[in-house]
Amino acid sequence: MGIQEYLNNLLNYELKEIKYRYREQIVADIKDRMCSLLSKWEDEAFRKTILFVTDEEALFYEPDAPADVKRFVVATIRNSMLEIAASVNCGQFKMQEPLSDKTIKEITANAIFYFRQCDFDTLKEETEGMEYTDVYEEPIQKYPLAWDILQKAALMEHAELKFEGSEKTYDLDAEKEFLVKEHRAAICDGFTLEFDDYLREELGKVISGMTDLFYVDCFKMLSRNFEKVLHVLQIILENDRAFVTCNYYISNGVIEKRKKLLRAAHNAGEDLFYNLRNRKGTPAQLRKALQCMTEEAE
Repeated sequence: MGIQEYLNNLLNYELKEIKYRYREQIVADIKDRMCSLLSKWEDEAFRKTILFVTDEEALFYEPDAPADVKRFVVATIRNSMLEIAASVNCGQFKMQEPLSDKTIKEITANAIFYFRQCDFDTLKEETEGMEYTDVYEEPIQKYPLAWDILQKAALMEHAELKFEGSEKTYDLDAEKEFLVKEHRAAICDGFTLEFDDYLREELGKVISGMTDLFYVDCFKMLSRNFEKVLHVLQIILENDRAFVTCNYYISNGVIEKRKKLLRAAHNAGEDLFYNLRNRKGTPAQLRKALQCMTEEAE
């Protein structure tokens, strides 16, 4: 059992309703993500940081399996071009309608069942003989502050971490120009690197100082594309603002996490408002931020 066997047999079969050339794009992207992560699997800081953004979702997945197996499946399969096929932008793959929630759940559950039987050291060795594009190297170099702070969050041992702020190295003027520049209208799925009008507006508030917080329920609601997560975080942190989810308060100097993570909201419905109002087990800054966002929502 290994990477190529999973891709060739199980995944290709599960995506059979998608035209071959588009199915190949999805499979290739997943292969790149698997190999990029597994090739550095023994690097604890790297591995934990890539997997960190999946916790609000992955830890609640079924079937039962070691946490890192679930995280691996979310990071490499769920947070891939598969999201395009499951979104309003499925027409990009010439699909009449997106993959159903049932299909996505079956794909992830089957992947967890498959990879919980695998030895990850053996999977790492398999990557040494495979050709792939490293999907993490360039974004990490491009957004160093975001990567550094995410590493601190991923490796923190307690619910609170205070530290001297990390160095800023970003060209904020270029970022401001990027945000105000006219772009074609974008209907963003959870994978595209583009910023839709809403995201541009919210980041504009961050840059202008109109708000101290950027809130989303969970990392996946920002994006399933790790590069876009880094890009948005970089903008927020360079402007000395805080990125907040229902479970985390992340700034350049203070990081907090809820003692027991809440499950990521499935969509912008009742569970989203429940998470926003639930302040059980939250440290001071996170609790204050959630209260502020609740008052705004009401």
